Amino acid sequence: MHKGDTIPGIITVLFGLLFVVATAVNPQLTAVSKTSDGVPGAGFFPYLLGFSTMVLGALLVLRGLRQKGQVQYINLDEETKQNLKTLALSVLGLVVFLVFWKLTSQFMICMLVLCLYLNWLFQRSWKFNIIYSAVFTAFIYLTFKVGFSIQFIA
Repeated sequence: MHKGDTIPGIITVLFGLLFVVATAVNPQLTAVSKTSDGVPGAGFFPYLLGFSTMVLGALLVLRGLRQKGQVQYINLDEETKQNLKTLALSVLGLVVFLVFWKLTSQFMICMLVLCLYLNWLFQRSWKFNIIYSAVFTAFIYLTFKVGFSIQFIA
């Protein structure tokens, strides 16, 4: 059975394909310029990145096929299990962040809570956690909300 880089390559190709399809079905995201200055449309970079991801994934699949199953991709030892648990809890934290942001429209509060959660998850000290989370949230607020006047509306 082909393991090694074949399975991650297939996943990478599908990930790139997902973005290409999502861009293609959105009528506002075209690669063709809609302005007089000839600047590429809003879909140019999603297409570029999606196709680039697909090409790199295909190269990974070819590399995996040339390995002929000699390389095992995942060895489920204790460290790997702990890393997978941490990954799953990180993704769960991001999903909860997005849900609460959508429900409350309080981006900065949700960002602060997400920072606190992730620092707790990665076992940072409480002092580091509080200082880092406050500084990071202030940076996001000052840079995007004050500096660029971006409205974080869900």
